[in-house]
Amino acid sequence: MAQAESERMCVVMFPWLAHGHISPYIELAKRLVASASDNHLNVVVHLVSTPVNLASLAHHQTDRIKLVELHLPVLPDLPPALHTTKGLPARLMPVLKRACDLAAPRFGALLDELTPDILVYDFIQPWAPLEAEARGVPAVHFATCGAAAKAFFAHCLKTDRHPSAFPFETISLGGVDEDAKYTAMLAARQDSTALVPERDRVPLSLERSSGFVAIKSCADIEGKYMDYLSQLLGKEIVPTGPLLVDSGGSGEERDGGRIMRWLDGKEPGTVLLVSFGSEYFMSERQMAQVARGLELSGVPFLWVVRFPNAEDDARGAARSMPPGFAPARGLVVEGWAPQRRILSHPSCGAFLTHCGWSSVLESMAAGVPMVALPLHIDQPLNANLALEVGAAAARVKQEQFGEFQAEDVAHAVCVAVNGEEGQAASRRAWELQEVVARNNGDDRQIGTLLQKMARLCGKGQAVPN
Repeated sequence: MAQAESERMCVVMFPWLAHGHISPYIELAKRLVASASDNHLNVVVHLVSTPVNLASLAHHQTDRIKLVELHLPVLPDLPPALHTTKGLPARLMPVLKRACDLAAPRFGALLDELTPDILVYDFIQPWAPLEAEARGVPAVHFATCGAAAKAFFAHCLKTDRHPSAFPFETISLGGVDEDAKYTAMLAARQDSTALVPERDRVPLSLERSSGFVAIKSCADIEGKYMDYLSQLLGKEIVPTGPLLVDSGGSGEERDGGRIMRWLDGKEPGTVLLVSFGSEYFMSERQMAQVARGLELSGVPFLWVVRFPNAEDDARGAARSMPPGFAPARGLVVEGWAPQRRILSHPSCGAFLTHCGWSSVLESMAAGVPMVALPLHIDQPLNANLALEVGAAAARVKQEQFGEFQAEDVAHAVCVAVNGEEGQAASRRAWELQEVVARNNGDDRQIGTLLQKMARLCGKGQAVPN
């Protein structure tokens, strides 16, 4: 029988201007391209971002994955070097969103030039599917957060005028009033010149997705939340799997192997990895409380810290380690570290984390229990999910998100490393490791997504469902 000829499908991807969003989009692009031949398709992906973001991504470009520059308008205090969330002072985040919103006509011009068959877009840009629709191009929202968090925000924003209880008590932040207050606080974070109200970005991005919404998760972990989100939207939720990104050997190249050699010298399961994400600046007080808490715990730790650049106006952020902090049992690494490699090292026994979604999935993938210290946005919801499924051994007590004491940090760490809860979480973490690994390696999820994308744009009609 003659082999079916591959049909070309051009995909434009438009993630938000943050590494934590761009990375899953690139990983999804790679997997769609790899899965294409099995579906009689020839997929070419054009990933759109600003020049400052694309500068560090050149090694990802191939004949099937192409990087396309989007030039934002230059606004006061926001030169092209700041057209990214990396190193962006918090006060300029609304300005960056405004600049991106103002770039809608330029994005439309790129669509005219690239003539894609389908657009895959992020939630910060709910205007992107309108630009696609004006050109007869279907658009699919790909959410890089978890289904529990997405369902929570979709529920709270849909019922904000008449708040109702989120139907999953373990994810709720304390009941109807607390959930509504937290969502309203996040939705209010904007300036008076915003072109898109902050509270509208999530609902509109979901509403304007053609037929279904793709999400970086799996049904084995978040099935009931996918079902509820589908019920809220009246649309199918299509999981991509965890989309874990391999940090490869770059850790040794960038740090001379110092991190791995230090870990090699520790007993199995004794080291606590400490990291609060690549784009969060801790305040001086937060830094001091974590440092003191680690000292009080007596646990060996590897702490990945990040400070603002000297020219960044990151008001209130710590710019150095606390005075007098000279840990005998710990290693402090400034900037970047190969998180997945560290978590997978035999000496790593627990992870003190902000519970960003990628960090939660990476911790599960490594079979390492978490100590949850969520700080903002979707992190409290991810922490609740981690506790619900047994992936987190403890949670640091907080008066409000971001307000915690050293003694509570030490207590949570000791519970995770030395307590019965930690032992139970370790056993559960090994079970979840298998679940995440199975879903990450399951090409059928990507194949299903690709087929649904193809049908939206009239491609691959010969491919069976």
